[in-house]
Amino acid sequence: MRTQLPYFLEMIEINGISREDGERMAAFLKEMPIADFLKIRITKLEKGACECGMKLDPARQGNPNGTVQGGALSTLADITTSYAVATLGTGTCTVRGSIDMLRGKVPVGYLVCRAEVVKAGGSLVWTDMKIRDEAGSLIAKGEYLNFRIPDPDELRARRDAEPEGGSSV
Repeated sequence: MRTQLPYFLEMIEINGISREDGERMAAFLKEMPIADFLKIRITKLEKGACECGMKLDPARQGNPNGTVQGGALSTLADITTSYAVATLGTGTCTVRGSIDMLRGKVPVGYLVCRAEVVKAGGSLVWTDMKIRDEAGSLIAKGEYLNFRIPDPDELRARRDAEPEGGSSV
């Protein structure tokens, strides 16, 4: 008898990072109410990249103009770029995001956002992203900048390594 995976782990392709890390990231996304409401799911994780899908529903992502609301697209982009950074093994928060809406999309079907790390510095990580519909048409593109959040154990180790009285810098 095959074990049924939780719905948020069912169709994730994981490459270049451990399965355990990928599943942990997907489970963390499940705990985000906005991702759950907008029906955003991770579909692919690889070192330095992420793909997320969003099932469209006019009641959830539609606007009065009959297209997908820009905030839903921005949220999809923000989550996808943040998870691309997280595949580098660090916590993250968005510093700045820029998204260009290139084409209106009727809120039916499915969107896929792919984000790739362009440059990973010590504290900051730059990503590019593109959102396409199920036919492959480019809906939006953008650039995001994320701050790396150090692991709590790493922060404690840094603090403990400092000379008595704090940093000399």
